[in-house]
Amino acid sequence: MKIQPTTSAPKRQPLWLVRAMTTLYCKHIHRGSQLCQQCSDLIAFETQRSEQCCRDSGTLSCRECQRQCYPDAKRLEINHIIRWAEPKARWRKPIWIAKRYVGSLLS
Repeated sequence: MKIQPTTSAPKRQPLWLVRAMTTLYCKHIHRGSQLCQQCSDLIAFETQRSEQCCRDSGTLSCRECQRQCYPDAKRLEINHIIRWAEPKARWRKPIWIAKRYVGSLLS
C-alpha cells in the first residue's frame, strides 16, 4: 500500500528551500542562466523523495527520522549545496532563512 503524500507546510518547506538554494548554487558555481542538467536532476530526485516520504503528517522532521531516504552520494551533494548557499542566502534572501527558522521552531 502506497502512502499518499501530505500537503502540510512542514513537508513542503524543505522542498522549496532545496530548490531555491540549488538554483542559487547553480547560478553562481555553474555560471548559467538556467539550471544545468546535474542540478535539475538533483531537484527532480528531491521532489521524488519528498513525494514518497513516509512521515506521518509531518510529525517527524528529517533529522529525527530513522529511515535513510538518500543514497550517500546524493545526501553529500545536497549537504554541500546547502552549506555553500545558506551563508550567501542570509545576505541575499533573508526571508528564505527567516521562513526556514520559523518553520523549524513551529514543527
